[in-house]
Parts: sequence; structure tokens; C-alpha cells
Amino acid sequence: MWFQSLLLLTSAGAALALRPSNISICDYYAPLVTGKNNSAESQYELMLKVTHTFILGNYTTPNVGVAVQGIAGVFPYMGHDVNLLPYFVGGYASTNTGGSDGKAVNFLDDGGASALLANMPSNGTNSNQYKLLTHVYQYFGEFFGCSQQGADAFPKYQGEASLYEVHKFMDLDIFETGWFNAQIVLAVQSFGFEDPDVTFTREGLNKTFTARCIPPAAVIPASAGPQLQSICIAPDCPLDPQANCSAYPNNGIGAQPAVANATIVGPAGKDNGTAAPAPSSGSSSSMSSSSTATGSAAISSHTGGAVHTYMGWTTLKTVGVASLIGAGVSAFAF
Repeated sequence: MWFQSLLLLTSAGAALALRPSNISICDYYAPLVTGKNNSAESQYELMLKVTHTFILGNYTTPNVGVAVQGIAGVFPYMGHDVNLLPYFVGGYASTNTGGSDGKAVNFLDDGGASALLANMPSNGTNSNQYKLLTHVYQYFGEFFGCSQQGADAFPKYQGEASLYEVHKFMDLDIFETGWFNAQIVLAVQSFGFEDPDVTFTREGLNKTFTARCIPPAAVIPASAGPQLQSICIAPDCPLDPQANCSAYPNNGIGAQPAVANATIVGPAGKDNGTAAPAPSSGSSSSMSSSSTATGSAAISSHTGGAVHTYMGWTTLKTVGVASLIGAGVSAFAF
């Protein structure tokens, strides 16, 4: 499997750096970043901080001086304004709940960004937010080879093995996935990951998920066997060199998700070559009770980032830490 081969090559390359080739990325950085012994607890903490950093931007220490803007806002990327926020606050009907189309689901229902800033996935353990965040920690724990994962303090990944299935109603394009991946790469760099390990992160994300019609592959968990893994499926996404489009529904061609909340989507909507659907019948200019926890989708900066306002819609154009207060998340339901 390509993913396993990359991990082996990266481990070999680490001999030229500081990380010994017989120690995984997770095992090496967990003590360095947390200042604690290598354990399930410290490995969980490392994955938590990496995850919260690529979502919120720089918010914690240690930090080696690498700026991370995070994905909670509208940002220019490769000549396009990328707006991932609507997927997290009910802007699109984009969550795969097992039906034939996407739904807008509230996944920030238990503390929002305030919990993340406090280094918690959520305020409680029975919420959609808790499930979302802990599944992301678990996925990256296995991605980076956390040897202590599987203990009660840090369970193995418990989510969907096919990341195509998770994201298929989002119709993500090359700019959205490119920005998302870039923030993950910057997040690990900000914690001092060495160049070979940064390369592993970048290449692992790009080659495993960021192309159309990627052949079925066993990724995480490997025991699930080959699964569909393409996340970038819009027409502007590159076609995988070994493309197997027939393995995907509709030959890998997706459909743009319906707009569930036009105010949240704002003017920086999707522009990826896929025909846009008409707004869903539930679309409105304000958050409905089914897609928000508190009825507020306010966004603020904790580091003095510039606030960008247009057409009555406010977002963070350049942020260090974005706070999504009482918002609803509608995707990335790992």
C-alpha cells in the first residue's frame, strides 16, 4: 500500500535528521511537544493540539514560529477565496448521514471553539462535537503511528474507513482540499516536526486523498480492507495517475451540496466547475434551530486578526485563532 510505503521511506529518511528510524513520528514528538513521558495520554494530547491548531490557527505553545491561519475563515489560496467555514456551521447540506443526499447537521453542539481553546474536544462526552473531534484525533494518531493508541486514554480510530464516504456530499475542490491540507502541514511544522516528517504529512494527504478516482486502498484502519478514499472529487481536482473511476458511484462525479444557510455561505461560495443546485427548502439567512446550538454564529479573533465584513457577512480574513461561538458544524464527520 502506498501509505505504508511512504511511512517506511519517511522513517528511513529520518536517519538524516534527529528522529531515529525505529521511532514513529507520534512517539518521537509526543514527549517533545507535551513535556511528558511517551504514553497514550501524551500522544492523545499531541494529536489534540495538532488538530486544534489546523482548525483555529496558532493558539498554544510550544510553537517554533510557524504561522498557522487555520481553516475557520475565508482565506486567499492560489488566487481563490477559500471558505471552509460553512461546512462547519451548517452552511451546506453536506454531511453523509447514510442517506442518498447530504444533510446539515450540528457538530459544534458542546462548547464550540471555547472548548478547543481549552484543549478539550467538547464540554461533555455525549455530543456530536465530541464524536467529531475525538475521531479526528484518532485518525491522525494512526496516521502518525502512535504506538500507545488503543488504550482507554486514546482509543483506536472508531470512524468510517472510507474518507470518500465521509466527504462525498461536500464536492470538495482542489482549492478547498489544498488549503485544508496546507493548514495541517503548517500545524505540524509549528510544533517542530522535522522536514522528512513534514514531507510525510504533505505527501500522505495529497497522494492518499487529494485526487479524483484514487483506486480503493486500505488506509485507516488497514483491517477494513481497500476502501474508496478520494476526498477531492470536483472537476478541478487532478485525476489520479492510476485512476479507477468505475469503482466510485457515478464514475466519481459528485454534486455540489445544497446551500442550507445562505448567510453563512456568504459571497465566497463554491466555484469548482460542478453545477450548483438550487438552495434547499430549508435555506435561510439565519441559523435554524436544527443547525445551531445557541442561535449564534458569531466569529471573533483571539489574536487581533483582521476582521473582514462584506454584504452584512463577517468573517476572519487573516486570523491567528478564530472562535466559532455557538456555531453548528455540518461536515467532516469522521
